Amino acid sequence: MTDKTRSFQEEMNHIHVPTEKLDAIISNTIGEYEGKRKKLKGNKIVYSLTAVAAAFLLLVSTSSVSPAMAHIVSKIPILGSVFSDSGDPGLEQVNEQGLSQLIGTSERVGNTSMTLDEVFYDETRLTIGFSIVSEKPIGDFYLFSGPEITINGKAFSGTSTYSERKLSSIHKMGIVDMDSMEDLPDTFTLGVTFTGVDGKQWEFTTQVNQNNEVQNVVINHQQKANGVDLKVSEVKVSPASLLFSYQADYDKDLGNGRIDFKVIDEKGNELSSHSGGAIVDHEKKRITGTILIDPKKVDVEKLTVTPYMIFPEAEMGVEVDLQGNETAITKSQTYEGPEINFESFTVTIR
Repeated sequence: MTDKTRSFQEEMNHIHVPTEKLDAIISNTIGEYEGKRKKLKGNKIVYSLTAVAAAFLLLVSTSSVSPAMAHIVSKIPILGSVFSDSGDPGLEQVNEQGLSQLIGTSERVGNTSMTLDEVFYDETRLTIGFSIVSEKPIGDFYLFSGPEITINGKAFSGTSTYSERKLSSIHKMGIVDMDSMEDLPDTFTLGVTFTGVDGKQWEFTTQVNQNNEVQNVVINHQQKANGVDLKVSEVKVSPASLLFSYQADYDKDLGNGRIDFKVIDEKGNELSSHSGGAIVDHEKKRITGTILIDPKKVDVEKLTVTPYMIFPEAEMGVEVDLQGNETAITKSQTYEGPEINFESFTVTIR
């Protein structure tokens, strides 16, 4: 055994493995598919486990002869750690409950390795977790605006948000959240293409299945404030998040204003607001949209919701004409009318 091989194996032996988290994920996964076990032959399960082991042994074998790759491997996170370390309560919760789909597919281009780590999809959100490791420092805007997404080979037509977390100069984790998912099928092939500023590309495809642990709660709340007629129709309750649906009709120009919700549970905890998609119809003077909120705790039944208006100084968006042509626009118009103050209302979830 060479000194480099021995050094690499010692480094691998010191990597912390969260066995309790892995046991929970394995236990939940087995429970989820227990009802389908009759449709699977035993050798298929054994083959899948063997394939994972073989891939890992191949990776270790390759690393033992390549010190540069060994360094990259030592930085690759434990599978499933992107969601668990994201700081997003919803993603942390689905990871703890074993509800996310663990992918773990890696692709190396030059001296940089990209890993599609995990995916979660239900009626409230479609989220991708990934990581990137390089032999050289990774710039702050290396991936620029995030990946290109396809659904069953076609470009994703909804909006998406992209964020990343710098763990070191050569290691980052990232999250991609997608909105406007009402037209997505229960099962589909997800395509993800990352492009670096240096032109390097990493392409991944994986099968995605919808999680069905979602409760639809009808609200049908309506109120009017200073010319804005707001209707909040329902909230979808998921282990990953709360998704409120609303419609706002207005009789005056709101500029680049948009609606958001402040949500406080019965114990006084505020649930943070995240991304949300909205369609603005200037002809009908109507805004139709959704707002993503952190999930509630299991023992919480009542939420106090306070709608409010936000008026960003500038906002990027996409304008779609009658022929379906999209044009990127920047809105900088501000609202100069009277304050729009909505009243709070209570939502009961049992």
